[in-house]
Amino acid sequence: MIELFYFLLTITIILLILKLFFSFAYFYKIDKFEKTEIDEKKYTVLQPILSGDPRLEEDLTANLKNTTDMNFIWLVDKSDKVAKNTVENILKDKNYSNRIEVYYLDDVPQDLNPKIFKLAQVVDKIKTEYSIILDDDAVIDRKKLDELSIYEKDETEWIVTGIPFNYNIKGFYSKLISAFINSNSIFSYFSLSFLKENKTINGMFYILRTDILKKYSAFENIKYWLCDDLALATYLLSKDVKIIQSTIFCNVRNTVPSFKRYILLMKRWLLFSNVYMKNAFSIKFLFIILLPTLLPTILLFLSFYLGINYLVLTLNLFIGKVALFYITRIFIYQGVREEKISKKSDFIVFSPQTKELLYELLSEFLLPFMLIYTLLTPPVILWRNKKIRVKDGKIHYEI
Repeated sequence: MIELFYFLLTITIILLILKLFFSFAYFYKIDKFEKTEIDEKKYTVLQPILSGDPRLEEDLTANLKNTTDMNFIWLVDKSDKVAKNTVENILKDKNYSNRIEVYYLDDVPQDLNPKIFKLAQVVDKIKTEYSIILDDDAVIDRKKLDELSIYEKDETEWIVTGIPFNYNIKGFYSKLISAFINSNSIFSYFSLSFLKENKTINGMFYILRTDILKKYSAFENIKYWLCDDLALATYLLSKDVKIIQSTIFCNVRNTVPSFKRYILLMKRWLLFSNVYMKNAFSIKFLFIILLPTLLPTILLFLSFYLGINYLVLTLNLFIGKVALFYITRIFIYQGVREEKISKKSDFIVFSPQTKELLYELLSEFLLPFMLIYTLLTPPVILWRNKKIRVKDGKIHYEI
């Protein structure tokens, strides 16, 4: 058993170092390209809007502030009074109202993806060359958007996907979710892209030519799918549309008010990852994503059996991974983040960087238990107040 522990520990360290190297190499490859300022008038941002997040108005307004000439199309349920009021408040500002089109839509029919249902209804309304699909809780980094000037020159058919990076997050569980996203997103997306194994997109934020959406009726063909990001990527790949992983960040500010909501959100993401594995599994995915995720879990539970010395070794692995990945992200994320000074009322005053590391370490330690919980409980998630069974990527409501 001890030999097995050290063997798995060695494999884990090697795979984590490879993942780190591949991620940084991919970022460096993209970063060295010359970029020019994009013409914002060529882009329309499409945002399906749903109430529920207390930062909705703040996030929607932030994207308007970050841009000057970009058009926005907002899609709101007629029955969503809070979302309608939020939109109407923003429209009162004449600095923004001339760039916004709002469509109030009927409630989504049963068994259809609400987000895709909304988007499919307005594709013909888009007048610009490029479309940006953006979740209502995501804020784009305008400076990084100039990376699109690289892809504008590519005359082949493509879809560019952004990368989530969360900052200025409030609340313990929201920060815990953000720690999970920040410590995993770039190292998953970038490493797979370096190996030319990117088969999905970040559904929170992606960009493509509008004529691709129209030519392939993209949204219409995936409206029954729950995992719309994987469904869209799979569908467009079947049409020989290539996926490009950008280094354009978007701040996805998830509001998670309780431990229960944290567990449910983590379970949902892990179940969606399982759907991805069933549809796009490969040897590269096994060694770069799956094993580096599962092996620390196995090591942790092995160390419980072997004793305190092995538990200390495993915890050092967790600490080392978090610290090394964090240092790498400093080089990648520099200039993106906005730090806030700790309040004097904090019992112990940590620097923002130290706090981030502590949240990421806690997230890393909780992940094995989230994996076990997801495996031992029914594959059912709560989505828009309805229970959905996750099995093949499509929407299956629980009766």
